[in-house]
Amino acid sequence: MAIPDRGMKGFLVLALICFGVTFADDDSELVPFMCPDDVPEYKMDTALFTIRNDQNQQAKLRLYTQSEECDTCNLIPEWEILPAQNCSILVDTRWPVRIEIRTVTNESVKSVDPSCSEGNLTKLFLEYGDYVVYMKSTEDNEQATCSKLIIMNDPSDSNIPIYVALGIGVFLALVWILINYLYRRGILHRIIYFWSTEGMMVHRYSTQDLGTPTNINAGEDPNKEEKKEKKERLKSLDTFRGMSLVVMNFVNYGGGGYWFFDHSDWNGITVADLVFPWFVWIMGTSMVFSFSSQLKRSTPKTLMFWKILKRSAILFLLGLVVNTEGTPGGVEIEEIRIPGVLQRFAGTYLIVATIHMFFAKTTDEHQHCWWSPVRDVLDYWPEWILHLVMVTVWLAITFALPVPGCPKGYLGPGGLHEGGKYENCTGGAAGYIDRVIFGNSHIYGNPTAKAIYKTSVPYDPEGLLGTLTSCFLCFLGLQAGKILLQQKDWVQRCKRFLIWCIILGAIAAILSKASKNDGFIPICKNLWSLSFVLALSSLAFFLFTLCYLLIDVWKVWSGAPFCYPGLNPILIYVGHEVFANRSPVHFPVVHTHAAQLAMSAWGTFFWFLVSLYLYVKDIIVTI
Repeated sequence: MAIPDRGMKGFLVLALICFGVTFADDDSELVPFMCPDDVPEYKMDTALFTIRNDQNQQAKLRLYTQSEECDTCNLIPEWEILPAQNCSILVDTRWPVRIEIRTVTNESVKSVDPSCSEGNLTKLFLEYGDYVVYMKSTEDNEQATCSKLIIMNDPSDSNIPIYVALGIGVFLALVWILINYLYRRGILHRIIYFWSTEGMMVHRYSTQDLGTPTNINAGEDPNKEEKKEKKERLKSLDTFRGMSLVVMNFVNYGGGGYWFFDHSDWNGITVADLVFPWFVWIMGTSMVFSFSSQLKRSTPKTLMFWKILKRSAILFLLGLVVNTEGTPGGVEIEEIRIPGVLQRFAGTYLIVATIHMFFAKTTDEHQHCWWSPVRDVLDYWPEWILHLVMVTVWLAITFALPVPGCPKGYLGPGGLHEGGKYENCTGGAAGYIDRVIFGNSHIYGNPTAKAIYKTSVPYDPEGLLGTLTSCFLCFLGLQAGKILLQQKDWVQRCKRFLIWCIILGAIAAILSKASKNDGFIPICKNLWSLSFVLALSSLAFFLFTLCYLLIDVWKVWSGAPFCYPGLNPILIYVGHEVFANRSPVHFPVVHTHAAQLAMSAWGTFFWFLVSLYLYVKDIIVTI
């Protein structure tokens, strides 16, 4: 009996996997469902794959598929095709799909013909493409050969909406630059004045008295009382923070449905994986200036710690509030997710800020020593030891903690990974600790690995163990702040930033073997692996150096428009989470990349407008 419901089929397959059924290449494999006769309709991120059978074919065919994104996963028998039957299915276009067609005779799977092997049929399909493979039976009608894959149409580039959006973005950026130029030169004021109603009346009836409006210049009013001088902020840091926040808003609102704007399924890095770690890094950089200011005011450490504790508690509670959003009728206390993004911020800030509180300095007493070029490290050697101890603890727990039913040091996603041998080992020690301490109902139930690896156990990427490495990431950001505080020359600052960038990037490359899945410690955001935090720190040092040079040194860029959301990060983040999938941020649209991208861009632009309004009104919300 054919069961065309793909969701039910996937559930049954997953259930059989959990009961120990494997998809080995032998005669005892699971029998798949019969291929339906109907041709499915195209969906986003899919292509049509059709097998046109030989009318003389007497043996059944079995279609095996698997995404290449699924590391070390076996091929899965998806459909069985009757003799002389044509079969059309949808295949994923986000990553290459492994495909193999085998002949079945008397319920026995024949050895696959080379032309029908995955080596011949595996392909990165184009979205909305119509692909056909023609089958031809052998002389004994018991074996089948396959033609090369043939594409029957000419699908358009699925990235065209991105190109259009980039073009619009460049145009708006040029308009913004032009408006700023006109404003700074006073031209914009003159234009507005000239075209105002009063200005036109004066121009008409008293042109000779109009003269040149000498009181209108580049945004300054000579009659305005001098305002109290404000403390200058490091614009490059606000801009870097704002860039991260804008990208975070965009990817959290769907990123147009593109896979590279979504989180990686397990190992590797996508755009969505960058922003949260950069926020943690920036938090460390900002921390230096906060403590320096408090020490100059002779703030007692008890009051400092109270502020640290208070801020951490507020962040944690806000995180719990965010975790209750999106569920009709609210969330039962027995099911509320305890870890989360803001909770990770809270724990990281509590640990790193408390440690730094004891070692923060107000004076640069070793600036003239022979080892002064590395005093940002040597002046804080106890702090370094404590953070390296935390990294060592992470390594020891990750690779030495016994996890029931799992090998020591397992870093994979579980499920179908490694042929399904460790289906309940998602996240290894990190996942096991969270499931023991929080329980399955209090951690994230839909990890990113679930779609590809068909995992069945919950896993939280913001769990407890990863807090240790996120603290080290924050501490590396703290190093950038120390460099800014100790080095007064911009050249020396940038040299130090780039040295850290190279060192951290090199260590990350060694640990990951510069590969996605084959490293000693793969780059994995889900685990906040050591190679991941080092790689993201390296990128952060590099990007911050660029921002610092362009904005604070060369002053060729004001940081706009990204500096505006960077002034109110917590308010914008919480707001964009609370209003996700709600008007006026979100409206139902058709399920295409163009429509989804437009909606993601609108949601991001909405919160930019909010941040711009707060900037104009001089409102900065802090915790």
